[in-house]
Amino acid sequence: MVATLKLRAEQLAKFRTLAGLKTDRALAERMGFDPGNLSRVLAGKQTPGPKFIAAIVSAFPGMDLDDLFEVVDNAA
Repeated sequence: MVATLKLRAEQLAKFRTLAGLKTDRALAERMGFDPGNLSRVLAGKQTPGPKFIAAIVSAFPGMDLDDLFEVVDNAA
């Protein structure tokens, strides 16, 4: 099985609303990440790497990896 992690966009939107993060720039600042990279991941143009994954999970204390990502089988 070849698998990747896919960002759960709906969950992220809920967490952002609860945290008051209305813009991508605000989320990127909270993550300590480049807004351009965040934008590319959110648009599906870039696969989230380990640093991105750690940063976004850390940006929402109390949330787990499973809350923000799902495993997708790419073998098909």
